Amino acid sequence: MKKTILTLAIIFGLTSLLSGQQTIKYSALYYHRASLFEKLPIHKSDIVFLGNSITHYAEWAEIFNDRHVKNRGISGDLVEGVYDRLDPIIKGQPKKIFLLIGVNNLARNHCADSVLMGIEKIAEKIMKESPRTKLYIQSVFPVNSTFTNSPRHANKGPRIIELNNGIKKMCAEKGLTYIDVYPALKSKDSEELDPKFTTDGLHLNGDAYMVWKEILEKYL
Repeated sequence: MKKTILTLAIIFGLTSLLSGQQTIKYSALYYHRASLFEKLPIHKSDIVFLGNSITHYAEWAEIFNDRHVKNRGISGDLVEGVYDRLDPIIKGQPKKIFLLIGVNNLARNHCADSVLMGIEKIAEKIMKESPRTKLYIQSVFPVNSTFTNSPRHANKGPRIIELNNGIKKMCAEKGLTYIDVYPALKSKDSEELDPKFTTDGLHLNGDAYMVWKEILEKYL
């Protein structure tokens, strides 16, 4: 049986190769936005915000009133997606990178350890290929399970805490700066994302971005 499955896999792989088909790993939005980023050079004076939709939806240059702040967020992105599009960013040897990634992997039921390994892989590539870049790794933000808009994310609160503990430990071991935004966004009496900061239990409203801004200002 195993031999039959292996044979079929080889045949399918060869058929796909011969027909010119390629495996599509990410969304159309990912490829559209990543291709745009390849055309927009990063410079040594730039500060890059790198991540998924939570990063994507912010107007970072306006928030910090700084034209050197560049948004490299892609909605729906994963740790694998960030790693795969690092080269155009690293090529510019930016001054700083603020990384926030992982919640979409958890929503796909990836375990915290596997997500942490992906984040570590991103960090190691940046440290190796752009050693003068100051890398800041941010905590994954809380979610709120009382909202029904993002059901795959909403019940991942315990895994987020587990992942954040791992990120914090990893940063300490590698001499990286860990920025813990999580406590400022959660409810006072629970681990849920404060409902005043969201309309879907996952993404942030303007008030939340201003809280986030206050935390980050000293690092810019």
